[in-house]
Amino acid sequence: MSSGETYNREIFHGGDLTWAKNRYGSDGEKWIDLSTGINPEPYPVPSFKNAIWQRLPGAEQENTLLVAAQKYYGFRANSKIVAAPGTQSLLQILPRLYTNLTVGIKSPAYAEHAHCWKAAGHTVVEFSKIESWPQNADVIVIISPNNPTCEFADLSALKVIREKLAKKNGLLVIDEAFMDMTPDQSFSGKTSPENTIILKSFGKFFGLAGLRLGFATGDPKLIVTLRDYLGPWAVSGIAAELGITAFNDKDWVLKTRMALAEKTNRLQSVFSKFDLTVQGSTDLFTYVSLEKADRLFHHLCEQHILIRPFQKLPNNLRFGLPNTEDEWARLSHALSTFI
Repeated sequence: MSSGETYNREIFHGGDLTWAKNRYGSDGEKWIDLSTGINPEPYPVPSFKNAIWQRLPGAEQENTLLVAAQKYYGFRANSKIVAAPGTQSLLQILPRLYTNLTVGIKSPAYAEHAHCWKAAGHTVVEFSKIESWPQNADVIVIISPNNPTCEFADLSALKVIREKLAKKNGLLVIDEAFMDMTPDQSFSGKTSPENTIILKSFGKFFGLAGLRLGFATGDPKLIVTLRDYLGPWAVSGIAAELGITAFNDKDWVLKTRMALAEKTNRLQSVFSKFDLTVQGSTDLFTYVSLEKADRLFHHLCEQHILIRPFQKLPNNLRFGLPNTEDEWARLSHALSTFI
């Protein structure tokens, strides 16, 4: 992205290879997409019987999925959970359950949060430090680990915020889409679920974002409201069946956590050889800073490597994980030729 260049969309997300190919061409060379925080080695999708494709998802299958999710995410045994076609759908529904609220969002943050609350007519106030959250807010939204900065929210601070919001029937929304690698940092089970919603994304860690599967747990009454709003068959039978299978595959989960941690260390070793300052990392993406960030983004695109720029954070970039040895070699070479 050259200086001053804008995107032909309201919010730019990672993974938009069509935009990159139209802007920088293809020339027959395969693009490397490092612009998302999605596991580059997805869960191996098994073959399913035709009946799963042919019938509507049933209550028993949904319940089995929710039990598997409860165990995998470490939710309380009696917690209320709702499954949805991706957490994005929950982001869009939540603001429409209320009117004329003041919503505090810890920023920088995944832009869809602010967009969805504003689109529903609410007033959005952004704050940069958790201790400076707006006391007049009816809703506080915090991403942990944060996208894009990778910052983890202090659990004791979250508890204080929840307790203060509960006194005025406010709501604490915690987006834990990238928490799979660090479950000990999850806010789930740390305090009463009332006046709290915790969002979980299946597609990031399991590398199957196209499946569209997400979950929310927290305030029992609000979870019921979300389920009613979503209606029947919100999650496809194939998504439910794959979720059940993957959540219960403990060996794959353990091996994948170890593999992602190793790749993250390798990526930071690559950055240490060049003028890239690591500001933070999860085991799915790394957040870096440099003064020539826009030039590096443009340079990598010319090498057919897409990373994530931020128009409001012009000195920062987000890198996902390379997968094959060829991708690692191409990234190192492209960085070595950047002047």
